[in-house]
Amino acid sequence: MHGFMDLRIYSLPWIYIVDGISMNPALQPNDILLVRKLPAPSPDLHRGDIVIANGPGSTNQYYVKRVVGMPGELLVLEDGLLLINGERLHETYLHGLPAYLGTESYSWQMDGDHYFLMGDNRAHSTDSRDYGPVASIAIIGRVSRRIWPPHRWRSFWRSVGQTER
Repeated sequence: MHGFMDLRIYSLPWIYIVDGISMNPALQPNDILLVRKLPAPSPDLHRGDIVIANGPGSTNQYYVKRVVGMPGELLVLEDGLLLINGERLHETYLHGLPAYLGTESYSWQMDGDHYFLMGDNRAHSTDSRDYGPVASIAIIGRVSRRIWPPHRWRSFWRSVGQTER
């Protein structure tokens, strides 16, 4: 009887070093992250995932942000709230801070392959509020773990925001 080998190739994680404060308090400057590279486009993204994306119009500048809006959704920012399809999104990772600091209202309708990405430190983040929804092909990886500094080691497998029901 002849057998065969089931050969599966898994992509190795890559390292990302946080530069900036847009994801405080979840991520701090100089945190070292393990990032799982995603196929483009990726069907494996969920609300609350922390991702690495190409900067707008760039393939050599990267941003680390959180997925808050999914394909096909209507996202509205008003009165300090983030609404998804008319329902308030509870973002526990903001630790009680408002989802939106402005006084004006904005809305975006996500296309079938676009995501809305925001930094957790909303007052100090350049994100989809500035450059619009991000095409899935521009999202190149999902943060899986922080490995440095050791006392802040943590897994980021799923830290999902919930809509109010």
